[in-house]
Formats: sequence, C-alpha cells, structure tokens
Amino acid sequence: MEVITVYEKPTKVAPELSARLIELGAGKFIRCFNCGNCTAICPLTQDNVSYPRKLIRYAIMGIEDKIVSSIDPWLCYYCGECSDYCPRDADPGSFMMALRRYLTTKYDWTGISRLLYLSKKVEIMAIMIVAAIVGLLIYFLHGPVVLDRVQLETFAPIHIVDTAGLAVFFILAVLLITNLYRMYRFVMRDEYGERVRVPLKFLVADFVKTVPVHFFTQMKFKLCRVSNWINHLIMVYGYAAAFILFVPLLRFTQTNEPFLIVNPLSIIGIFSTLALLYGASISIRGRIRRSQPMWSYSHLTDWMFITMLLIVTVTGILVGIFRFIGLPLATYVTYSIHLMIVAPFLLLEVPFAKWAHLAYRPFAVYFSDLKKHFQSKGGGIHA
Repeated sequence: MEVITVYEKPTKVAPELSARLIELGAGKFIRCFNCGNCTAICPLTQDNVSYPRKLIRYAIMGIEDKIVSSIDPWLCYYCGECSDYCPRDADPGSFMMALRRYLTTKYDWTGISRLLYLSKKVEIMAIMIVAAIVGLLIYFLHGPVVLDRVQLETFAPIHIVDTAGLAVFFILAVLLITNLYRMYRFVMRDEYGERVRVPLKFLVADFVKTVPVHFFTQMKFKLCRVSNWINHLIMVYGYAAAFILFVPLLRFTQTNEPFLIVNPLSIIGIFSTLALLYGASISIRGRIRRSQPMWSYSHLTDWMFITMLLIVTVTGILVGIFRFIGLPLATYVTYSIHLMIVAPFLLLEVPFAKWAHLAYRPFAVYFSDLKKHFQSKGGGIHA
C-alpha cells in the first residue's frame, strides 16, 4: 500500500481577533450559528465564494491567516440583504464592513490605520495637528493680501501650493502602492498558504483589462439587488475629478484670473463639487435615519470622512462664489480653511481610512482573477 503524505501548513489562532472586529463595528457576528441564509441570499455568491458565512466562521475560530489572505470582503458592497435575512440578527453586513477596516490595518505597514480605527482621540488629534501645521504654513508663507480685487495666486503663491500638492501626491502614491503590494503578498497564496508568483506579462495584461474598468464602472456593486450603484458611481467620479483638479491641474485652476463658469476646468470643478455634495448629503441623511442596513452602524472614521468631505466641498463652493462676486478677504480666509481641511483629508483618509477602499476594491477583483487563472492552470509558480 502506498502512503501519500499531504502537506498542510499549521494553522495559527489569534484569540484576540473577535474582540478586535467587535471594536471595528462587528458587534453581533458571534450570534451566527452558520445557517447559511446570508450565503444563499447574497447575489455575489459563486461556486468558490461563500459570502459571508465562511469568513464569520474563520473569525469566530480566530483563524486570522484565512481572513488576511481573503479577497472576499472587498467584493462585498454592503447592500445589506444578508443582514435583513439573518434569523439571529448577527448583522453579517456590518461584519464584512468591519473586515474591510481590519484588512486596511493589516495592509498598512505604517500602523497609522490601526491607530486611527482603534482610537477616537488619535484620529481627532491627528486631524487637528495636520490642519494646524497647514494653518501655520499659510500664515508664514502667504503672499501679499490684495484687497481691491481678488488675487488668489498672489495670496497663495502657486509655486508653494503646487509644490506642496505634488509632495502630497508623491506621499500618497508611495503609501498606496506599498500597501497594495502588501495586499498582493497577503492574498496571492495557494490553498496551502504558499506564495504564488505570477509572470509579469499576466500581471500587466490583467491589470490593464481589470483595474480601470472596475474603478470607473464599479460593476460589482450593480449586481446587488438592493443597490445604490448610481449614487456610489457619482461619488467615485466626484472624488476622481476633485483629486485631479487639486493635484496635477492645480497650477491651471489657482490663478488671479476671474472665476469663469464657462471655463472647462470650472465645469469639471462644478461637477465634482455637486457630486461630492450630493454624495455627502445622501450619506449623512442615511446614517442619521439608518434607512438602510449599510447605514445602520457608523464607525467614527465614517463620520469623520463624511464630515470632512462636506467641509471641503462647502468651503470649495464658497471660494468659487467669493471669487466670482469679488470678495478678496473672504476668498483668502475661506481658501485657507479649505486647505487646512483638504490636507488631513488627503493625508489621513486616502491612504489609511475609507477612501483607500476605492483602490482596494478594483485591485481585489484583479487579484481574484489572477488567482482563478493560476488555480485553473494547476497552482501557478511557487516562490
């Protein structure tokens, strides 16, 4: 008789995992008794994906490796049907949201995400410190205050603001790329926990045909029967337009020229402003009324994100209005406040909190396709 030895990697158990997820918003998941209703009702459930029952079992048992190597939490858009149909009120939708927060802390090599998510004081203090630093920089580095007409570029010299914007862009790019690489290292594992190395040609080809499409369409969200897909897509485009205007195109938008509504960049700015204002208003109203399962629980980071987004949007609108009607001092003061909120919003929310989901979601689809391809080819090439 031939004896076949099957290799199986020892499973590490993290006893603190359940408590950590509860801190992050999954307060009821331990009620789950594995009935499978959530899996049956989820429109994203497929042959190789079991939403979200499998992950709940891993969390209860403390099998952290299985959760960290999973892409499934990012493929969930929290439509809330699983929570509606849960007979134990275990709220699996909130559990999946908590998993996304948890995974964000695992991908982040700086440890800042963990501090922001697990400490209200740290998050508030971090925002205040970054805003105060920007305020001091504006106070000491601003140009002449012209009061007979609006001279925004004179008050905020473009070479200073543009350099600062490019520095922020560089920092964000480094943080997001390195965190995405850590995500790749975590999830590209075979069933035995061994790393799978993907040839470069597949990495490039799959990236080109997957990431841009899923970023600009968010098509996975459209599969949900209870869907806010249009609202979500409007906000995504609003984010993208605002970021483009603030970083690479800032030198063309911050000028001493009068604010003209017919200018193409102004049209993009107006669209971005309206999209973000609409999205923030919908989110705030939904979270206050708790009108849908996805808004039934809000972490402090969710509220801070929405609040800062609303302030950034409103101050941006006011700067445009004051420039248009010719109020110099009001323009300069409001623009300073705008920058003081934009800086912590970009430096803290984009790489470390909720805005990072915009990057992790399309890359999760990308990595999922790579894994499926190499599983079908016999497991890929092991490092």
